[in-house]
Amino acid sequence: SWATRWLVGPSSFALAARLLILLAIAFLPQSLPAAESSFEDRPAGQSVEDLDSPLTRAIEEREKLQTLFPWLKRRMQLFPNFIANTELRLNFRSFYFPLREQDGETAYAWTAGGKLAFRTGWWRERLQVGAGLYTSAPLVADDPLALTGLLREQERGFAVLGEGYLLLRWRDVEATLFRHELDLPYVNRNDSRMAPNSFQGVTAKGIARGVPWLHRVDWVAGYLTDMRPRNENEFITLSERAGAVGTNEGMFLAGVQFRPLPDLSLGGYNYLVTNTFNTAYLAGDYLWKLNADWAMRFQGQFTHQASVGDELIGSFRTWVTSGRVATSFRGFTGWLALSKTDDEEQIRNPYGSYAGYISLMQSNFNRAGERAASVGLSWAPKAIPGWSGFFQYAHGDGGFDPVTFVEGSSEQEFDLTVDYEIKGGRWRGFWLRLRGSLLDTEGAETTAWQVRAILNYTIPIL
Repeated sequence: SWATRWLVGPSSFALAARLLILLAIAFLPQSLPAAESSFEDRPAGQSVEDLDSPLTRAIEEREKLQTLFPWLKRRMQLFPNFIANTELRLNFRSFYFPLREQDGETAYAWTAGGKLAFRTGWWRERLQVGAGLYTSAPLVADDPLALTGLLREQERGFAVLGEGYLLLRWRDVEATLFRHELDLPYVNRNDSRMAPNSFQGVTAKGIARGVPWLHRVDWVAGYLTDMRPRNENEFITLSERAGAVGTNEGMFLAGVQFRPLPDLSLGGYNYLVTNTFNTAYLAGDYLWKLNADWAMRFQGQFTHQASVGDELIGSFRTWVTSGRVATSFRGFTGWLALSKTDDEEQIRNPYGSYAGYISLMQSNFNRAGERAASVGLSWAPKAIPGWSGFFQYAHGDGGFDPVTFVEGSSEQEFDLTVDYEIKGGRWRGFWLRLRGSLLDTEGAETTAWQVRAILNYTIPIL
């Protein structure tokens, strides 16, 4: 049809024009609002100081929100701290998501759900109890293969206790037991659909103080047995999630992050899934403040992956290295990123989002042998509170494409995002996001596209 011919074409300018039109479609009445929040994916900030990074996300503290019912909170202060400081949040989420894959298959879904999160106050400053119920229900869906990732296969909704944990604290060390969320490079929530990943096991994190010559040292360690993928209602073992069906291997993880200077962060993480594969990750991040309006940020990272032990998912070894430089001036932030992946295998990230700097809506640009470059520009004007947006373009070539089986094929993607977030007052926590993406890959049957309309509304009940 004429519509199909219009959506397919190699021209970069044509792709960009079509992206703008697809985004305009998202504003029409039939495009009902929906929601998203994911690793390295949040509304744009006003400077490079707000630019997200796998290192900064890993040590962020949970934000405290003012309750929607202050009179009830005041009455609760009559009880011990364990009850008085109990938190109850409803993170409502709705997601409208039409798409077309590279093979021409189309799908769409509109869902509603989110997360109900509960956490007590501290008992004797040593113990907290928490839980999180995740839900996703189809409102409209036409996708028997669940291509959107918003629902389970056959377009079934789900409700699952994704979190159920004990949090223990001793001085500067906190240990979390049982089901909980993580936000580490490669092992994280990947919360870009209806519900995040969650993990089962034991993790501990802390701050080492008084280390000579270092401004701050953060560390994390743990052992995970299972995980719940973001669109499922059951936990599976870490080795099975990697592709070794019927196996029962867990993950040892450890990481350290230190700051020799207040604006310089260096870190390293290692994840060993026994008899399966190992991932080692190193990163550095430096912020250079030139004056009150102008700043620059330099970031670099390296990832190495290799099979280990019984090699349950086969023998392989690969790596990727990437860097990003960004600058900001009066609400505008621009960046350039480069990456190179080893020729042997593409990078695997079954336990969360890819931690590379070139990771767009549809492609991570980390295929075997791929060389990639990306540019982006964001704007968060102070004069228009709550509004922000960003544009990204990435091009990769030399990579073996596992979908089209074209060796050395090129790919390019255009993404455009507009956000409106209320950060204060009665409606604080309301976040509307509109996104569009076009992905053109050499050898594919057609140009893949996505439109996402997303609504998040966090309601602090207690």
